[in-house]
Amino acid sequence: MTVLDVFTLDVSEKTVWIFFRLDGGDGALGVGEATLNNRTGDVLDAVQTAAGALASSQVSVALGLRQVRKALPGVVGRVVASGLEQAWLDLEGQRTGRPISALLGGAYRRGIPCYANTNRGTQSRTPTEFADRAALALQDGYRAVKLAPFDNVTPDMPDEEARSAAIDAGLQRIAAVVERLDGSGHVHVDCHSRFRRSEAASILDRVAARGVTWFEEPIAETADALDEIAQLRSLAGRHGLILAGAEKCADLGDFLPFLVKRCYDVVMPDIVLAGGPTEVVRVGHLAASLGTQVSLHNPCGPVMDMHSVHAAAAVPELHSLERQFRESSLYDDIVINRAHTFSDGEVHLADVPGLGLTLDWDHPSFTARARLQLDL
Repeated sequence: MTVLDVFTLDVSEKTVWIFFRLDGGDGALGVGEATLNNRTGDVLDAVQTAAGALASSQVSVALGLRQVRKALPGVVGRVVASGLEQAWLDLEGQRTGRPISALLGGAYRRGIPCYANTNRGTQSRTPTEFADRAALALQDGYRAVKLAPFDNVTPDMPDEEARSAAIDAGLQRIAAVVERLDGSGHVHVDCHSRFRRSEAASILDRVAARGVTWFEEPIAETADALDEIAQLRSLAGRHGLILAGAEKCADLGDFLPFLVKRCYDVVMPDIVLAGGPTEVVRVGHLAASLGTQVSLHNPCGPVMDMHSVHAAAAVPELHSLERQFRESSLYDDIVINRAHTFSDGEVHLADVPGLGLTLDWDHPSFTARARLQLDL
């Protein structure tokens, strides 16, 4: 009998990490992350249903996870299924002596190029703080940073003067970061669908003029916008920019239209939002067959980070891996050991069983939320 323990950690006003721990009773502990910002209560409420669905399948864990997604349709079900799959992969890897990347089909690379997402930990939102944190990320060994500078900009803002001022404020943040880095690192800009279709090309021009090399999700990724996104990709290419997006896609079927239309240079599957590492690797293989690179969306805690490292190793055409940068000291404080090391802009994958991450379960920041028995 396997025991599932669910824990939360309050990280900041924006973030609560959710961890799943599977105890197989043989000394191995498998861990997964099911963080879903602003939906913590929904994820916790869904765990009991997920456990029942998993137990209803006596054929395989994979079939059980499909039952979980069927019982819990939507993003919450995918997040819970992902957390369970991650924890099971860690447990299985430890039991069989294989790294998770091997369970996902094998590693194409041992060094995983990364960039630092400096956005969430930037509290004052001043250009100076954005620039300071970008410089700190480069001091820590990163070669690229990402910020989301267009706070308060939305497509439907009624006050055009205020909207223009908010856009200008975002451009000032970008300029401060580019100036501080002075060519020593790449600058990525995430727009979170804040712009209107009619202005996206103009915004792209203005961002490119400031030395940015990555432009992410400028407009809402609706089905009727695919042709316009593809046109933006062509424009970005003429400026030497990478156009990236599709982080919210649920599964292979959701990614397919973006890939067929060649909307993006880089698509950004997320192991939590897509329902698990296995689905992300499937997306990676399809993207490679259609000439598109992958950069895993990875904005959460240390467990998701290490699982994303393994998934990034197992996709054929990887651009990079996003990593959360210094949102909280808990990112390191709750970790006893990371087998995988980071230097020169890359995580270096260690050949160890399972995930290669050991957490300090006695750390006072952990709050136990549930304990369930699973027949795995």
